Amino acid sequence: MHPNLVDQLRTFLAVAEAGTFSGAAETLGRAVSAVSYAVGNLEEAYGVKLFDRSGYKPRLTKEGEALLSDAEIVFRRLDRLNARVAAMTGGEDVDLPIAVDAGFSPPLLASAVAALLAESPHVNLRIRMIHEARILDEVLSGRARIGIVSLEAGLSGKQVDGRDLATHTMHTVAAPDYPLSRVKQPFPLSALDDHRQIVVADREGAAHGFDYRVHTTDVLIVDNAALKLELLKAGAGWAFALDHEVAGALAEGSLLSLECSAVQHAGLHRFGAIWRVTTPPGPAAARLLDLLSDEAGKAERARGFRTG
Repeated sequence: MHPNLVDQLRTFLAVAEAGTFSGAAETLGRAVSAVSYAVGNLEEAYGVKLFDRSGYKPRLTKEGEALLSDAEIVFRRLDRLNARVAAMTGGEDVDLPIAVDAGFSPPLLASAVAALLAESPHVNLRIRMIHEARILDEVLSGRARIGIVSLEAGLSGKQVDGRDLATHTMHTVAAPDYPLSRVKQPFPLSALDDHRQIVVADREGAAHGFDYRVHTTDVLIVDNAALKLELLKAGAGWAFALDHEVAGALAEGSLLSLECSAVQHAGLHRFGAIWRVTTPPGPAAARLLDLLSDEAGKAERARGFRTG
């Protein structure tokens, strides 16, 4: 690659954007002759004419239009490279691996991630949605810089710090023809003992720990929320389920939200972010967490408006 190629391409872009060589010269702070010389050298190097100079103003040729698109891509890459280098030298987290509880709302996460990348396109995000039981280990091992995890089951480990992020709505649900749905409501806690609970867990032992979300010993264990939803709709059991998991099924009537008189706090489910004490969030990670909190606040206000 010719050592002056980047400068020549930048000059070519300036002429295309300004519409004139004099306008590009003013933008770049150069003489018009220097701008014309740089574009001429670029044309000679590629063996094509980039501008038709026969008129009052230079006009892009077909070849120039094609090269313009490629040049814009090159400079987007260069801008991203420069931003990434500046971020690294400034201590910002450019490479940001995140482990997210599989129960966390994908739409909420996607909105916050899109907003972060719009502000900081140089950040290299790597997101894995996994079972909550594995997230602490991912953070402590350094495989994840940030963990987004349920706060309901409790966290052990003095090596982490964290913050609240979001509260999701939770429902007790079953199919309309499931026997529990026909029990007079609100029903007592003991009524759950007679019916099978469907639980998402990464291994069998995780589903039988001390956790209020696993109520009974009659448990059907699955490893993903999509299968849990289909089993619920098929009438295989009942479950505690987060709003984003079952909102569509509740709206269409394939699932019902049930009421247990003794389960007073099942309606809210808290999520938070954790990180190693020795590696607190840098600017990009902190910004992502703020965006997640903001998006969660909007969702909570919308829920309050609908139900208030």
